[in-house]
Amino acid sequence: MLFDRYLCLSLTHRLEKGRHEKDQRMSTTDQSKIAYFPEEAIQGIALPERFTFPFDYTPHPLTEIAVAEVQHYLETQTDFEHNFGLRAGQDANVDGKMFGVLVVLDGDGKLGYLSAFSGKLAGSNHHPGFVPPVFDMLAEGSFFLKEIVVINSVNARIRAIEADKNYQQQKQHIDSLSAQCLHEVSAFREQLRINRENRNQEREAQKNSLSREDYNAAEAYRVQHSYHDRHQLNILTNRWDRVLKEAQAGTSQLEDELQVLKQERKERSTALQQQLFKHYTFLNQYGQSKSLQEIFITAPQGKLPAGAGECATPKLLQFAFANGYTPLAMAEFWWGASPKSEIRKHKHYYPACTSKCKPILAHMLEGMPVDGAPLSHT
Repeated sequence: MLFDRYLCLSLTHRLEKGRHEKDQRMSTTDQSKIAYFPEEAIQGIALPERFTFPFDYTPHPLTEIAVAEVQHYLETQTDFEHNFGLRAGQDANVDGKMFGVLVVLDGDGKLGYLSAFSGKLAGSNHHPGFVPPVFDMLAEGSFFLKEIVVINSVNARIRAIEADKNYQQQKQHIDSLSAQCLHEVSAFREQLRINRENRNQEREAQKNSLSREDYNAAEAYRVQHSYHDRHQLNILTNRWDRVLKEAQAGTSQLEDELQVLKQERKERSTALQQQLFKHYTFLNQYGQSKSLQEIFITAPQGKLPAGAGECATPKLLQFAFANGYTPLAMAEFWWGASPKSEIRKHKHYYPACTSKCKPILAHMLEGMPVDGAPLSHT
């Protein structure tokens, strides 16, 4: 349901708030992130008795009001520029987003809602009217940005080596020699196979046509010929080994450097990811905090899903619990062109994802009455 009068009132308020906040850094205690419902817009709408089951739900009327406002804002805002793929000429690098709303009661019992987007929006974690990330890896001076500078310098050195003309020419020469080696050795092995088949056919034919003495003499010749074939194969492969080693000697130093650099990049990236996982900590209604590492402790081989903790609903609940708000209902919707990799339609509602959000929300919603199926850590 769309409440046109309410939208006009609330949109004006939101745009004014957006202009005021545009140049301000947001924090997890920024009370201006909550948008309040005017009394006339929500008269006759009962509060939900249980919190929304995030993975299968029908939007509550209060979330429909909140979603309508957020969508109206997205259609008219000028605070940021993002390629949602909704305008002509936005065919390349389209990046649709999941947005979410969370209906809450603030500390004074006043009804309002919070809004969030998944991941980053227009290259930033912070935008007017939206809650901040659970952990801001892009904050000025953060360990993430400092380490990214180092990793980028390693990447730059790798690219410089791989783009060097002499290195490329040497690699092409080695590739050409390797192809020639494979062709010659394969052709010689095929000839040896034919020789072996011919000897076997000759052997069968002579079993009953030659005397024992003549057959033994012929067999000795065949054995000698077999040894000769294998010897020639060894000569050929050894010669190619020498040729390839000599060709590779010219790139060995750079290849060794590349191997060291790529190993350093891998180790730094892994360490940075683990450090990030420690800093992504999530609250529940009891004030209990768990990191991604603790939440995904049973993940296969300790692998956490990429982007875990960046979805809209965990962001919303984190902000609510950090500010003493009581969560009542949630909803998420897709904004943008349909992606090729999955079914997503503009403005349609969708459940929270299970691969990344289910373990996180199992902790964050612990002890809360929830509609539908119960949350599980499995």
